[in-house]
Amino acid sequence: MSRRAKVTLTVCVGVFMASLDLFIVNIAFPDIERSFHGSSLGGLSWILNAYAITFAALLVPAGRWADRAGRKHAFLLGLGIFSLASAACAAAPSVPALVAARVVQAAGAALLFPTSLGLLLPEWPVAKRAAAVGIWSAVGGIAAATGPPLGGILVQAGWRWVFIVNVPSVIGGLVLGY
Repeated sequence: MSRRAKVTLTVCVGVFMASLDLFIVNIAFPDIERSFHGSSLGGLSWILNAYAITFAALLVPAGRWADRAGRKHAFLLGLGIFSLASAACAAAPSVPALVAARVVQAAGAALLFPTSLGLLLPEWPVAKRAAAVGIWSAVGGIAAATGPPLGGILVQAGWRWVFIVNVPSVIGGLVLGY
């Protein structure tokens, strides 16, 4: 496999998983609510909101830090944090623990997301960079479209599977990235 193909595949795995988690958890929300009966709707809403708010708030500072520390390092660190936090989400014993794990998960996603494009573009010739951006964008769109149906399938086995699914995928991305 060429270096360009490896970088593109690795970046796409990270972008797909980070984007997927914006949408897949919505489908699992009713099952999560039943699992943590007695929790308020306001408390449960933080399972969704914590990820979106943290992700959005950290995108720019994470990108700036990655420019200083090195994009590859930041991307792989983000993948690792995202994977570990996904496992913590799956194992969460309470709503506050799940919300905390989602914050960490979003921090990992915020590290890998802006660096992904910074890693991808130099691998493509200038004349083909529009195609690279198209691939990168399409992966995010596919993740958005895949989230609800994949979440529906995984929830049949239990809501924790919407987080477990991230772990092997991201580990594969880490192996390929190193």
